[in-house]
Amino acid sequence: MQKEDLNNLVTVSDLNHFSEKIISEIHRLADKNKQEFYSPSQFGKIVGMPYTTVVHYCKTRRLKARQDMKGGSWQIYACEIDRLKKEADINYLHQ
Repeated sequence: MQKEDLNNLVTVSDLNHFSEKIISEIHRLADKNKQEFYSPSQFGKIVGMPYTTVVHYCKTRRLKARQDMKGGSWQIYACEIDRLKKEADINYLHQ
């Protein structure tokens, strides 16, 4: 092996560092593209709930949601999807 060949070698440390950078970038992009709020129709489609039920749950505070102004459109926090899934799992296990 010649000196020029040694300059082209990649170490395990180099690969680990590169891998960490790629994973970090993937997480950064996923967080950037993650939606924070859903409209009632988007939310209903995701969880399989009718639009009117979603709006009713917003009004009765069964869903964590907000309105920019009274009578305005509802914005439902994205974390509510995970909460509903957990509740459904708990209910299923306790049958």
